[in-house]
Amino acid sequence: MADDEAQVEVIAEEITRYLLGRPDAADTFDGITRWWLARIRIEDATTQVQKALDLLIEGHTVVRTVLPDGNALYRNAGRTNAERTKET
Repeated sequence: MADDEAQVEVIAEEITRYLLGRPDAADTFDGITRWWLARIRIEDATTQVQKALDLLIEGHTVVRTVLPDGNALYRNAGRTNAERTKET
């Protein structure tokens, strides 16, 4: 039961964050679950994914190339899993 309550509190915080950034927002239950919460979670995941990519770049697992349009392209640094395992 405590896990359910904790999850409800997390969802309430996410809705609050959405509303703080969009004070005129209004939606149906379906809209809130499909769009508001999804957007907040994507924003959170975006930050986490960037941190993960930065970590992988530091570990020489991933290489970042900046394209002419300014976007970054990420690719395997070329090492195999066996090569990475030998380093640890």
